[in-house]
Amino acid sequence: MNLELESGRILEMVSEADLRAAIDGEEFAILATSPDTYIQCAERKKPPYDYVLEYQDGSLDQHYQATDGPIPLERVLAAFVKYLHGDASWRDDFVWEKMTL
Repeated sequence: MNLELESGRILEMVSEADLRAAIDGEEFAILATSPDTYIQCAERKKPPYDYVLEYQDGSLDQHYQATDGPIPLERVLAAFVKYLHGDASWRDDFVWEKMTL
């Protein structure tokens, strides 16, 4: 999997340690298995400075946003680590709403 960061850095074949070190301080991060399948986060610019968390599963018709905020960095990292390891339980850790894009 590749990790794309707001700073323009792209980490290929990312590790868990890479995730934990890279996401904090970036405005957004995208962990992708393909261009259409990924999990992504974006830091809100206003207090409480939590995160927006979304995922897409193959197409724009399958794009979802977590709605049970606030979502602190720790929850984002836990979801990204599970996603990286193929542990689908990250989906059960949030309430998801389908988005229309």
